[in-house]
Order: sequence, then structure tokens, then C-alpha cells
Amino acid sequence: MFIALAAILIAAKVASEVCDRIGVPAVIGEIAVGIAIGPSVLGLVDTSDAVRILAELGVIVLLAQVGLEMNLSELRKVGRAALVVAVIGVAAPMSVGFGAGQLLGESTNASLFLGAALAATSVGITARVFGDLRALSTTEARLVLGAAVADDVLGLVILTIVTRVVEQGSVDIAGVLGTLFLAIGFLIASTAIGLLLLPRITTFIGGRAKSPSVIAVFAAAVTFAMASAADAAQLAPIIGAFVAGMSLGSTDHHERISREFNVLATIFVPIFFVSIGIDTDISTFANGNTLLLAAALSIVAVAAKMIASVGAWGTGADRVLVGLGMVPRGEVGLIFASIGLSVGVFDDDLYAVVLIVVLVTTLIAPPLLRMRLGNSAARVSPTETLEPSGGWLVQRDNRLVLQGSPPPQRVLLTSLEAAVRAANLDPGTELLDWAASHRDTALSFDSESSRAFVEVVRRGNARSWRFLELVGVPERALPGVASALHARRSDFTELDPTRVMAFPTLEYLRQRGMAERTDTDNLMMAAFLADATDGQQAELAVEHISPLHLSPDSYRTIVALLKASTLLRTVISQEPFNLNTRVLAQLAEYLASPINVEMCRHLTEARGELEDWQYSALLEVVSGVQEVLAHPELIDGTRESVLTLKKSKALELTTDPLLRDRIQNASAGYLIAHAPADIVRHAELIEPLPRGRTVRVTVHEMSGGDDNAERGPGEGLKPQKWRVDIATRDTKGLLARISGVFADYGLEVASADLATWPDGGVVDSFTIISLTKPSSTQLAHRIQESHKRRPENGLRVDRSLLNGLVISVDQDAHPWHTVITVSGADQPGLLQAVATSFSISGIHVHHASISTSEGIVTDRFEVSDRHGRKVGDKATAKLMQHFA
Repeated sequence: MFIALAAILIAAKVASEVCDRIGVPAVIGEIAVGIAIGPSVLGLVDTSDAVRILAELGVIVLLAQVGLEMNLSELRKVGRAALVVAVIGVAAPMSVGFGAGQLLGESTNASLFLGAALAATSVGITARVFGDLRALSTTEARLVLGAAVADDVLGLVILTIVTRVVEQGSVDIAGVLGTLFLAIGFLIASTAIGLLLLPRITTFIGGRAKSPSVIAVFAAAVTFAMASAADAAQLAPIIGAFVAGMSLGSTDHHERISREFNVLATIFVPIFFVSIGIDTDISTFANGNTLLLAAALSIVAVAAKMIASVGAWGTGADRVLVGLGMVPRGEVGLIFASIGLSVGVFDDDLYAVVLIVVLVTTLIAPPLLRMRLGNSAARVSPTETLEPSGGWLVQRDNRLVLQGSPPPQRVLLTSLEAAVRAANLDPGTELLDWAASHRDTALSFDSESSRAFVEVVRRGNARSWRFLELVGVPERALPGVASALHARRSDFTELDPTRVMAFPTLEYLRQRGMAERTDTDNLMMAAFLADATDGQQAELAVEHISPLHLSPDSYRTIVALLKASTLLRTVISQEPFNLNTRVLAQLAEYLASPINVEMCRHLTEARGELEDWQYSALLEVVSGVQEVLAHPELIDGTRESVLTLKKSKALELTTDPLLRDRIQNASAGYLIAHAPADIVRHAELIEPLPRGRTVRVTVHEMSGGDDNAERGPGEGLKPQKWRVDIATRDTKGLLARISGVFADYGLEVASADLATWPDGGVVDSFTIISLTKPSSTQLAHRIQESHKRRPENGLRVDRSLLNGLVISVDQDAHPWHTVITVSGADQPGLLQAVATSFSISGIHVHHASISTSEGIVTDRFEVSDRHGRKVGDKATAKLMQHFA
């Protein structure tokens, strides 16, 4: 059994992937692969009782999903034309299918099921084609999708009636009417009970359950219980599952339930479709009579659905297009066929015929729809009008109505203006029809439409974004944003289309009044990108909005806010919280102004829930950054940034041209991270540039004096902190060599800063913990001696020191560098081993922070490649090999 189940799941997934790549519905591939592995071809799998049970579970989960996605408010909104299309789309195929069965000499029961199978409609396939061609806003799409809402309910009622009649063994008016009233009564009663009780029960459970899975388990139990109740009432179990899904969809936990059910569906639903193929005898397809009958019924099935287009009379819609939209039977027809086989009314030949009809209608519908849509788009040529005195868009009752017909060059601007107002109003038919007529118009931004897009970001909601997607604006005007939204929609854990269009970070800021302020455009755009791209790297995220006509300063500020908020989040998430001036200087340089610092605070709060202690840490960091920026030179504009301020302060401390030149050529990261006095001290140490392998070392007390000098003869020595500055020429593995010398002398490294210059000069500054003052002469001599060793001998990793260490790589925790954290048991020579691994991997260390607590070391390194950029995947993978 388990081998068969594994084979089914793997085969289904492979078939689904192949079908997605070639643009064929996945259902087709899953059935085809079922036939291939089934007894009629390869004979690898047969349908055991266990597989049949799992397939039945798949049908239950599938119908529960349909119910979850059923919007009762949309059902109430279905217009007369859509309702007529739905009724005719069920009645005509049902009648024609029953008549065809009788003419072929089939039994009454078989004819009923044949009609029911032909009455089914799979609107999912049609909706995808309309969406791909940006035609979801057309009258035809609205009619078909609206009819599908009613079609689902009608189809389930018909299936229930037919199944009950077949199981009773006779057909009479009283029995049919009794079953009809029973089915409708069950639907009404169970739906009323579900809508009344389930929201309250799930709220009660959700508010008290500690595990988030409790709601999902409860939802599954409700689904199976209602399916069992339908079965006990001698109705099809799937109608109970549908009602359960519809009721659960009205609860506050709808999104969580949808995600969990989608996980179930990825496992059980493919088993159902593959089992259909396994049950199919391929030899029946070689029967000429079977194929001839299938061909005839396929024509009948298409023609019967085309009759449904009569319901679109008087709407101005393309009736042929409406009819084609109702043609595909898809998974619904397959459910009908499988039930017909299970209750014994279909023999193998008739089952094969129905299966072929379902597959044919599912396959031919998409290309026919595409062809017809293309032709209809070519015929549409709306007449332009002058803008009315009241404007193009006006509100009538609760509808947003378009007056006149704006010219093609106003399509983007009008669509964006409509999206803002669609947040609270329903788009009128005139607006949707006009947008559909321009679905192939090329769109590009100008300053006015760019401002309108910013307004959508500031004031729009999920309805606004859904409207823009409906009329195809993102795909044509902002393809990067469209791709990001598509990636969110492709997330298998997300079913709810409204949730895909939700932007929680933006909503958080709106609730706090940020949209009402006039100085928050950049903040709101940064929040939008944080949501839309799911935390993508800032520069890549901003590329998505590059078609907008924003100022260069706006683009720079948006990038800075995204990067700085990520860094800020990382800083306040560290436990224990440790604030240092280096981080404050980096944030100050990146944000440049007090107003940006405040915007960054709001964005950091909005991007995720913070613990209570993190709010305090956030305020401490923000206050520190504001203090760094509180210089008159920055406030009055005489200095552009913290970087220029730091550099000018350092230059003021010396008149030596060599030192000034050294300061002028120092890296931005180095200047920001150090005090002006330290910068000058380092310049004095490196000038003139040491020759060959000469090393200069200075040692300074950091505690303001040697505490051990005041202790008596019997008192123990207390560890002290010393600043050790080392100047030399850059060589491969320099940090590893210096760390080795420190280890030999028993010196503990607390932190390290490494600065390099274009001429090869290096100043490495270390905070050393030692009982006594290290000897600068001895250190310089030993480091010079370490240079005499051959690189292949000096850069060999002692892997025994790296065993058991945990390494993490964070590309978002620093604006310029990659942050690598190494943690594990402390031992002598560990820093040297880690530094050697960095050197061999081509990774340059700019700053290191070493922390040891109770024998556990946590080393944090700010690193880059040799060009000063963030470390790439190749170097990271090479580094990881040392720690494997």
C-alpha cells in the first residue's frame, strides 16, 4: 500500500509540473499518469481499498475548498443574466445528455448520470484563460464567473438527486421531488446552522487554544462530520463537505483554515485524479464504437453549453464567448463520472466515453477561448469623448461610474484614480467595459500617473489592488510588481485571493495615521515594497517600481528605509541587547536626516510584531541615532552626511599632508565606525606605509589606568582591556596569522576592526583582554615572523576546532556587508581557525565581535568579498565546507 501511495504521489507531482510548463490543466496530466501506471498499461499500481478511501478523502477536501472560496455575498450579487446562463447551462446539457443516453439504449439511471456529468462546469480553467488575456473585467468574464457561483450549487443539488434516485432503484415524480426538497432542505438547514454557530465556536477555540493547529483540526473534523451527516441523510457526502467549507469560510479564521486545507489538498486531491486514471481500462479507448460515441457526445456537450449563451441576450456580451466559457467540465465532471462508476450505473465502456468527453472539453476550451478573445479584442474600438464637466469618474449610490470614454493615453491614470475610489465603491459596468476594451493598450508612467500610483499605495486597500489586477495594470505598467504579486499567489499555503492582495505593513501604518501626513510618501512606498516582495533585497525590490517617475532622492530614501529597518530589526532582536556607537553611526549615515530616522522607526514597527523589551530597545537605538545626527553641521545643511562630518572633524585634527591624504582615502565604512581622534591615530601609525613585512604595533589601556598596579602582593590580578593597533601591508590570511600570535600569548580577543587602503596599507584594531599589558615589541616581532611561513602551511584549517560549530549567514543585517555568526564551544585557537577559513574562502573581515559566556562563544563577523561587496553564494558554500 505504502509503495503504491508513494508511486501515486510522485507520479502526480511530476505530471502536474509538466502540465504547468506546457500550459495544460494539471488534472489532465494526473489522469494520464494514472492510466500509465495503472493495470491497463504498466501495471505498477492497482486501486486497493486504502487508495480508494484516500481518493474519497481527496474529493471531500476538494469540495470543502470550493466551499471555502464561495463568497455568499457574491452569490447574492449574481445578476439576472448570469443566473439565466447558469440555469440554462445546467438544464440544457442535462436534458440533452439524458436524451442521448436513452437513444443509445442506456438505462434510465445511466442516462441520468450521463446528463449530470455533461451538466458540470469547471470555471477555474475559464477564469485562468480570462486572467492570462487580461479579460477578467469584460462583460463576458463577469457573466461566466457569476454563473459559475450559481452553477456550483445547482450541480451539487442535481448530483444529490441523481445519486439518491439511482440508489433507490426507481424513478418517479414523488421520489425526485422528495429528494429535491431533502437536498435543498439539507443545504438551507446545514448552511444556516453552520453560519450561525461555526464563527462563534472557532472564535471561542481560537482565543483559548495555545497551538495554531487546533483550529485546522477542528475545521477538518467539522468537514468530515457534515459529510457524514449528508451521507446519513442519504445524500452525497460531498454536499456536506461543500456546506462545511462555505460555513468555515465565514469565520475569522478563514485564511488559516484555507492554508491548512490547501496542504491537505496537495496530498489527497491528486490521489483522486490519479485513481480515476488507474480505474480506466485503456483498451476501451481502442474500441471504435467507444471513440465514435465519445466524439458524438463531445459535440453534444459543447453544443449544449453553447445554448447557455442565450441567457446573455440583451447584455451586449459576445454570446459565443460566454458559451465557450461554460464548456470545460474539468474536475467537476470527473467527480460525477467517478460516482457513476462507484454506484454501478456506468460500465467500463460508458465510463471511458464520459472520461473522454470530460478530457476533450477541458482541453479544447482554453484555445477556443483565446482565439475568440483575440478576435473580440480586435473588433473593439471605443469612441473617444471629451471629459465631462463632473470628471471622468463619479459616484452614484455605491457604484463608481465612468462618464464618457477617456482616450488611450489616459488609461493608466484613470485606472489608478478608479483604484483609489474602488477601495469603498463597486466599479460600475461602464468602467469595467471601458477598461476591458483597452486591455491591450500599452501603459507607461508619467509624473501625473506616478503620483496617482503613490496615492493608491497610500489610500488603497485589497479591493484597489484587485481592481488593478482585474484590468491588467500591474502586468503592463509595473511588470516587476506583477511578478511579485504572482509569486505571492503561487504560494501553495495561500488560497484566499483577497489575502494575496493584502499589505499588512501598509495597513499598520494607515491605522496609525501615516497616510494622512504629507511627508510619508517614501515611507508608504517602502512599506508597500516590503509587503509585495516579501523582504527581498532592497535594491532588487526598488527595481520593481523603476518605471515610476520618482525623484532620485525618493528612490535613495526608499532603499535606505528598507535597509535601515532591516538592520534596526536585527539590532533590537539580539539577546542580550548590546548597543554600540558603530551601529548608531552606520544607521545615521544611511538615514542621513532625523525625519528619515523617525520614518525608519515606524517602518520597523510595522514590519512585524515586537516583544515589549524590543520596543524599549528600538527607542534607545533611535534616540542614539538622533543624537548622532544632532550636529549643527548636519541640521543646517553645511555637511551632507555623517560621513562628511566625521572626515572633516578628523582632518581638522592634523595639518600633516600625508595623514590628511590617508584620511581622505579611507573607506566610508571605516570613517563612519571610528571617532575622529582614532582615525588620526591610525593614520599616524600607518604613515609612512610599512616596507615589506614590517609590522608596527601600539598598545593602549582602555580602562583609564592599570587597576592591577594598585593591588597588593596578595591580591589576584584582574583581567584588563587593552587596545592593540597593528599597522602593516595587507597579505593573505593576515587576520588568521595575527589571531594565531594572540593565541600563542594567551590573549583573548573581544573585538576587531580591520581597515584597508588602496595602496595595500592595513590597520587592524583589537580589543584584547589580558591580566598584563601585552608587549608591542614582542607582538610586532612574532607577527613579522609569521609572515615568513609559506602560505600553504600558514593557511591550513584545523577542522577539529570547527566541529560542532553553528554558522549563520545574514545578508540583511548590515547595509554594506554580510554578517556571519559563528557559535559553539570555546577553545584555544578557535578565532584563528575561523579566520583561516574566511581567508581560504576569499572572504574579507571588516569587523569582528567576540563574546563568550559559560564556555560558549558567539563570534559575529562583518565581511565582504575582495571588492567590498556582500559575499556571494559561491564563497559562502566554500566556507560552509570547512564547517561541515
